[in-house]
Amino acid sequence: MNANDLYEQRLQRFDDVMSRRIPDRVPIIPNMNTWMYHLAGVSVKTAFTEDPNEIFRAAKHLNDTLPLDGLVSTSNTIPINLAKKIGDGIYTFSENGVQIKGSGGHLMEPQEYPLLAQDPMKFFANVLIPRKFEIFNTPSIEKKVDIIKQAYKDNLEYIKYNSGVNARIEKELGLPIIVRGTNFLAPDVVLDYLRDFVGISLDVRRHSDELLEACLSLYDYIIGMFDDTATPPNRKLLFSPLHLPTYLRPKDFQKLYLPFMKKYLEEMAVKRGYSCYFFMENDWMPYLDLLREELPKDAKVVGLFEKGDLKIIKEKVGKEMVIMGGMPVELLALGTKEQVIDKCKELLDTLAPGGNYIFSTDKSMMTLSDGTPENTIAACEYIAAHGQY
Repeated sequence: MNANDLYEQRLQRFDDVMSRRIPDRVPIIPNMNTWMYHLAGVSVKTAFTEDPNEIFRAAKHLNDTLPLDGLVSTSNTIPINLAKKIGDGIYTFSENGVQIKGSGGHLMEPQEYPLLAQDPMKFFANVLIPRKFEIFNTPSIEKKVDIIKQAYKDNLEYIKYNSGVNARIEKELGLPIIVRGTNFLAPDVVLDYLRDFVGISLDVRRHSDELLEACLSLYDYIIGMFDDTATPPNRKLLFSPLHLPTYLRPKDFQKLYLPFMKKYLEEMAVKRGYSCYFFMENDWMPYLDLLREELPKDAKVVGLFEKGDLKIIKEKVGKEMVIMGGMPVELLALGTKEQVIDKCKELLDTLAPGGNYIFSTDKSMMTLSDGTPENTIAACEYIAAHGQY
């Protein structure tokens, strides 16, 4: 089978699942992240910042080794060279990839919520960016313009760097790259970049109305940013990591987070026709009934659940979203091959019937310590051989 036919076959499985049709077999899309670079003996630093051919080499080795239906992404998601020039941020870069270092998201105080709600762009530009990046603390307008021009140029080079190798992976290997955009929901922007965990935990109790009002403005701002850069819906996913919800009591989740999940899906998945991918961090079992009641029934959305009883999850919300995941990375790392195969059998028995299931890992795999090659290959090969409908 040539690469183009293989690409269409793989993507058709994904299309079928997202459209609530039964595919020929369960799609296999593990979260390989930077694991694939270590598997291929490729330097992550070289691949991400120096030579895109190394990204391709890692993807080719993975494609030759495992039966896959797609890459979630190549994991080169942060413009490192741009970030270095602007100044220190919350990200650090190593051979394990790009990670958040420490706790660097406390950038604003609760009394500033009204300013954020009034005009997010103005507040970011005039208050938060100079506060976060010392390089912008210059009285020279010309200097600031030069910094912005250079940052824009660096970002274009980063986009070009990735788009070229992504096209090669799809065309030459027939391997779809599933995620083609990332959107954060407004409450997670506040958590990750503005108030940090301690701050937003206090705000939920003491400033919930101000937090909600600011998030409503942020939602419009986020959608506006997407409109400026978006590609048309094209059989791929928009990714959103959901960080805050499981730290909220159900009543706070219902007030401060669920409305943004619902608004986002109604706008992007129902109205605009995108397929959306939620990484459901931690345990979502207490929120399943709310999801079943509130999420739109006709949205193309997949949820990767990190924890919880996936059989119950599918029973509760399997009509509202496609279920993704199921294979614990801890088992791939520490279990025997027989234990891994037994888990694959369990997943096919409980999640595959009726469709609406994508086989994946429950977390991102960063290094070979997140899954031995033997176990990971065995899992994917078993699903490919026995996941037929």
